[in-house]
Amino acid sequence: MNKLLNSLGHLIFPNLCVCCDAYLTFQEEAICDLCYFRLPRFENYLNPENSLAKKFWGRLQVEYASAYLQFNSHSDVRKILHEIKYKGNRNLGIEMGKALGKAMLKIPQLNSADSIIPIPLHPKREIERGYNQSNLIAQGMSEVMGKHVYADSIVRKKYNSTQTSKKRYERFINSNEIFQVVKPQMLQNKHVILIDDVITTGATIEACGNILLGVEGLKLSVVSLAAAIS
Repeated sequence: MNKLLNSLGHLIFPNLCVCCDAYLTFQEEAICDLCYFRLPRFENYLNPENSLAKKFWGRLQVEYASAYLQFNSHSDVRKILHEIKYKGNRNLGIEMGKALGKAMLKIPQLNSADSIIPIPLHPKREIERGYNQSNLIAQGMSEVMGKHVYADSIVRKKYNSTQTSKKRYERFINSNEIFQVVKPQMLQNKHVILIDDVITTGATIEACGNILLGVEGLKLSVVSLAAAIS
């Protein structure tokens, strides 16, 4: 009965690919197979000296840093991120988190990680949006990697303005001293993976990561669904 209702629903309200607007088959989720195959992957993320890792050299002490997709302002990756972040497509966020998790399983340095921490939103912004997109990605990763998500271990204490279109220095000033670890005992002597949806300048990750590194014995890795290549 459920299959029949789903079939009727697809006929009346067909699902379309978020990238190309083609009709999706019953086996496809949000993105058609062709568009998914064509998504630009981030450079060799198995390389510990990839460009994202180099972005944090001298700025943030990380065990490993990598991303799954390559971001630019005119790609399908931007459409996917927009769909997750602003269109309320929570399922897509979780599914992309699973894809990210499968890729990160190949990185030996992340096998020792104990938990996943999504970059927090300010409570006001999360209420406005209805969810935290980084937490959706973290949930998907958790399902694949079998690592617990500590979404409430760190909070954003300032409602800072949007980072869009800001230059690197402006973003650093905007992001500095806006995070606070509220459950440090949960994170002591742990290896945590800090998750974001997209990394451009890295200022937000740097600000949040340095606060986390103030916890006794904590080791930090950084992973994002997408990253801009410098």
